[in-house]
Amino acid sequence: MDIRPWVVEQGAGEPVVFVHGSYATPSTWKKLMERLAPSHHCIAIRLPGHGGMPDPQDFDAPRIDTELSVLRAIVTQLTDRPIHLVGHSYGGVVALAQALKGDLSLAELTLFEPVASWVLDAVNDLPMQAEVQVFLSRYRHDAAQGLPGVCGQVIDFWGGANDFAALPPPIQAAMSTMVDNNLRHWDICTRAEHTAAELARLSVPTRLVCGTRSNPVAHAIVDHLHRLLPHSRHWEIEGASHGLVTSHADACLAVLQSPV
Repeated sequence: MDIRPWVVEQGAGEPVVFVHGSYATPSTWKKLMERLAPSHHCIAIRLPGHGGMPDPQDFDAPRIDTELSVLRAIVTQLTDRPIHLVGHSYGGVVALAQALKGDLSLAELTLFEPVASWVLDAVNDLPMQAEVQVFLSRYRHDAAQGLPGVCGQVIDFWGGANDFAALPPPIQAAMSTMVDNNLRHWDICTRAEHTAAELARLSVPTRLVCGTRSNPVAHAIVDHLHRLLPHSRHWEIEGASHGLVTSHADACLAVLQSPV
């Protein structure tokens, strides 16, 4: 695999691998990479169907192994050292799945608001499961109808009302082309392939991060993971919402540099 189109690199030193979320690109990590590059080898991957990369070929039966195969190819070609794996939103789902799979050497794991709603099923959190299902029912219906701006429903669900409207029109337009990929992500996020017991056996030191203004579902996922993961710490970033890695980059950097 020619990894060059799939990756953005900056700096040298201990490797930090960044995985962006749905409706996003490696530009998510620009501020953090600039701050870390003097002392770290920063590697940001492009997910399938994002940032000019080809769409995945598994829309009929989505599997997160599609993303994991890209991640593994990049990491194994660029470094032979244990990595600090960092994920935001859907990228946090990918990063957590990689940690659970266990076929890459991870020194640390940092998850910024991972939208791993399957965790709610694993712990039988019925109220939060219902919140997700109510949202998804409407979103899937409106997407099937081809309603304009339907991608904004996802942005506003996780980030808060009117977050989508505040984005520049070119970004809104780019997001509107990625609805099918986002629906695929939801199929993966809502399918529980791991158990609470498997989470409790995950030994990778893990940071779990939420914004104080974020959706209660995001908080619930992080809270459950913090309770289950045996070597984890939990941070809340004051005043931040789902876009915290760009809106509150300095606070996120402080978390990345804090001991677990």
